[in-house]
Amino acid sequence: MMQVEERGERIPELIRARDVLTALVFIASLLVTYKLWENARNNVGQIVQNEFDYRVRDVREVIRQRLMIYEQVLRATRGLFVVRGEVTRGMFRTYVDTLNLTENYPGIQGIGFASYIPAAEKARHIAAVRSEGFSDYTIRPEGERDIYSAIVYLEPFAGRNLRAFGFDMYSDPVRRAAMDKARDTGAAALSGKVTLVQEGSREVQAGFLMYVPVYEDDSPYELPEQRRTNLVGWVYAPFRTGDFMRGLFDNLGIDVDIEIYDNGKLDEAARMFDARPDAQALSPDFRYRAVTRVEAANHEWNVAIAALPVFEHRIESGRTQLVLQAGISISMLLALLLWIFLDDRARALHAANQAMQLALYDPLTGLPNRKLLDERLQQALVTAKRHGGHVALLFIDLDKFKPVNDNYGHGYGDLLLKEVALRLRGCVRESDTASRLGGDEFVALLPEVEGERDVEVVANKVLQRLTMPYHIAGHTFDISASIGAALYPQDGNDAKSLTRSADLAMYEAKNSGRANVKFAREPRGRQGLQGA
Repeated sequence: MMQVEERGERIPELIRARDVLTALVFIASLLVTYKLWENARNNVGQIVQNEFDYRVRDVREVIRQRLMIYEQVLRATRGLFVVRGEVTRGMFRTYVDTLNLTENYPGIQGIGFASYIPAAEKARHIAAVRSEGFSDYTIRPEGERDIYSAIVYLEPFAGRNLRAFGFDMYSDPVRRAAMDKARDTGAAALSGKVTLVQEGSREVQAGFLMYVPVYEDDSPYELPEQRRTNLVGWVYAPFRTGDFMRGLFDNLGIDVDIEIYDNGKLDEAARMFDARPDAQALSPDFRYRAVTRVEAANHEWNVAIAALPVFEHRIESGRTQLVLQAGISISMLLALLLWIFLDDRARALHAANQAMQLALYDPLTGLPNRKLLDERLQQALVTAKRHGGHVALLFIDLDKFKPVNDNYGHGYGDLLLKEVALRLRGCVRESDTASRLGGDEFVALLPEVEGERDVEVVANKVLQRLTMPYHIAGHTFDISASIGAALYPQDGNDAKSLTRSADLAMYEAKNSGRANVKFAREPRGRQGLQGA
């Protein structure tokens, strides 16, 4: 009875403490809000400058990173020539189609290949292309030159790109400078400002091209002279600068003007793009303006950026009001949450954690259950497919476990299973998954393994640990394990087939005398560790 009375007397104290604490938090939050509002009001110019500086960095990095992505695409395309040697038109079209340029790489006009043609090889080259069914094919522009190039592949081979077929890019000084740089360095090179041959008579845009050299297979090209001697051609991509920029930014030119100038110059002749032709980003009329450099593929652009009036107005008029409104709202929200939901929130999180634990983990051993194992296996396979890696599964079935349950009871069996789980977890990396499927069946998921030898080492380690004596509650138990191993992609290219291969290998281990490791595919000379 005294305890009930004492608790009754403490209720008003708890209520008062709750009210006081809530009031203190609310007052403190309002004071912080006031200081932030006062600071924002006094430093609104610096805030606008900071926002503008951030926008400048963002524009620069978005452009640079997209150019790097396109460089990687061209390097991968060069890999097609390295692997295949001679690449036919059909092979090239199929490869580029799989890239889905329009969806995955907005702004790029296509991917092509231009052959390097000494004058002595010109007639043979033209005859070879005409034999493919292009009876009117020739190298353009016509004329006698010591060196020619010719666009022979360009995908998608339709629309504007048809105008480029057979064009000798090496005949143009701007393009030739980039092609020579790519040839001599062995790296990607960006051209200066050009007008693409794809352009028609309307909506003409400035353009640029990116080149990656292709050399003869198995020929040395460490030195510049070797590169010039063994050059086959260039994988390249043409870009219309306006399309390129619209593929990078939404609402281009709404609140800032962006202008791109080629090769370190800042004049009309060098300007490649202007988001707002009615504004001049370099004009001193703009309070917030900057010029930043973008360096990519052995080339340099100057990017001029100016904040338009709408940019300044949006920040200057809304910043202080936003700070005040947000601060008051957050203060009220914090007080309300503290006053009403603090305890409920803790209980809700605790309940959610318990539900998650029950849904994804084995209640006896604490190991991930089948559901969580399946999810991690799917993730591991996706990663392995993307990067060309390997994933291994070890199916583990305990030998001589049933007599423990029959002779000593399920209590001892459960303690033994917990000890098995501890040993199994100690045999694998933190990035691996040790799981219990149920009963005396366990699984080890090993993502990011180098190959079969790594799997064998882990499997034998697990077998050694699981076959050591168990000392539980004054009793000693000697059990072992039969382990089946399967490796992606050799033993299965999806979760179902890989799981089945490991399961069948485990049964083979049992049928082979137990206490050993069997692989889904047994390479010559490899043997699992045999138990005693």
